[in-house]
Amino acid sequence: LRAAIYSLSSILTDRAELIRDFESVIRSQPRGSFRRGPFGAGRFSEDDAIAQVVVPDGSVFALTDIELPVDLDDVDEVIRTGEPVLANVDVDGIEHRVLTTDLPGVEAAVMIGRDISEVNAALDGLTRRALITGAIGAVVAAIAGWVVGGRLSRPVRDLTLAAEHVAVTQDLAAPIGASGGNDEVGRLSRSFDTMLTALDTSRRQQQRLVMDASHELRTPLTSIRTNIDLLRRARSLDEDERTQVLDDVGRELDELGTLVAELVELSTSSRRPDEPVTAVDLGVAAEEVVARARRRFGRDVELTTNGAATVDGRRSLLDRAIWNLVDNAAKFSPEGSTIDVHVVGGTVLVRDRGPGIAPEDRDQVFDRFYRSAAARSAPGSGLGLSIVADIVDAHGGSCFVREPDDDAGGAIVGFDVVGVTGDA
Repeated sequence: LRAAIYSLSSILTDRAELIRDFESVIRSQPRGSFRRGPFGAGRFSEDDAIAQVVVPDGSVFALTDIELPVDLDDVDEVIRTGEPVLANVDVDGIEHRVLTTDLPGVEAAVMIGRDISEVNAALDGLTRRALITGAIGAVVAAIAGWVVGGRLSRPVRDLTLAAEHVAVTQDLAAPIGASGGNDEVGRLSRSFDTMLTALDTSRRQQQRLVMDASHELRTPLTSIRTNIDLLRRARSLDEDERTQVLDDVGRELDELGTLVAELVELSTSSRRPDEPVTAVDLGVAAEEVVARARRRFGRDVELTTNGAATVDGRRSLLDRAIWNLVDNAAKFSPEGSTIDVHVVGGTVLVRDRGPGIAPEDRDQVFDRFYRSAAARSAPGSGLGLSIVADIVDAHGGSCFVREPDDDAGGAIVGFDVVGVTGDA
């Protein structure tokens, strides 16, 4: 359309004589009688466009056989401002797109219309295709969203079902089935598995502790009950026998009190959040323990330090670990023998002069309630070294049993504590 307008404007501009002929024709011809003449017959094809010239009084000079409806307000605005106007009009039931613009050098406007039924049909077809494509796309997107959403939410559902199973059955050994991914769900699943494993381990340890404790408590309780029954029935016991029975009851009560205290210590040895972590000099701690052991046992306890180190830990727990080693050595050392305590860097060693520890027992002496065949007749509950192991483990260290290098007999029991800040 614009090419046609440009051609028409160029013809009228370049051919001044034709413009004068056009003006004279306009003045002489009645409205509606103008047909193609001044612009050349056949220049505008009816199959191509509809064209006409409109003067301010509303007269229309058609350039084709079909006349476009005229809006005089649009014509006046175009002639006055020179700005073209686009509008859609209906011509014999067919929608046309009409461009109204001014004619250079002439106080008139030219209207060129083009049948846009093909364009509308194409747009309608595109609209239908867009609607169909959009509907198909929406269905595909919904299906894809359902599939992807199901895949993404499946680990969450599995985690929920596993958690509900644990809550109902109290089966802490049942794994969650952690995802192998590094996303939030995978990390949450692995955290649940770790938590359940820790809870299951803790519960089994508690059950084992209760079973072992009940077994160990049964012996002194049985002995005490037997002695009390004996005192109740045997009224004819002489004074020496009665004193012996009462002494036996007293020893069993002492053993029972020690066992209960060690059980309490064992259950809380590695969990004292109220005690702050401070710098602990193992040499100073061992010196205080050795002084207390000398007073209590009334025997020779020698201390040797070499490059005593400072470690980060809880002082009361480390004191307890060193004391248990010395107490254990005192139980198995003969009267009059010496107990040696060595502190070398972050290592504490305690040597006794007892029968020693058999190689097959060395890996088990730190287990709860374990007592070797040679030590079953000695006093104690078998919890002292297990308390040492728990304390040392809480401080990131390890326990060990060594055989002395000389022929004096005995055993060396000790531990290493990591995190040494002094000289090793």
